[in-house]
Amino acid sequence: MKYVIKGVCYNLALIIIFFTIYTLLKKDLTLDSSYTKYIPPNVTDIFFLSTTIQSGVGYSLVYPMTHRTKIIMTVQQLLMITSNLMLLYLFTL
Repeated sequence: MKYVIKGVCYNLALIIIFFTIYTLLKKDLTLDSSYTKYIPPNVTDIFFLSTTIQSGVGYSLVYPMTHRTKIIMTVQQLLMITSNLMLLYLFTL
């Protein structure tokens, strides 16, 4: 049970950390999938982005406009994948 609690706390911490990063880089994110105009995301959109990436769903409705934000999203996805694999390994012990 303590592994589950640690896993939940780890994922919540990552959601909060990446929410903060995405909020600081708000100008590099847009709600327009065609990239023809800049539509700034609000706080709810950014929290939704961080949560959907950490849960393994994907981008959501917010799209990265720069390579920097693409790399940050990829890092969050890799952290999510490795944490889930580690939890699965611990449950099989």
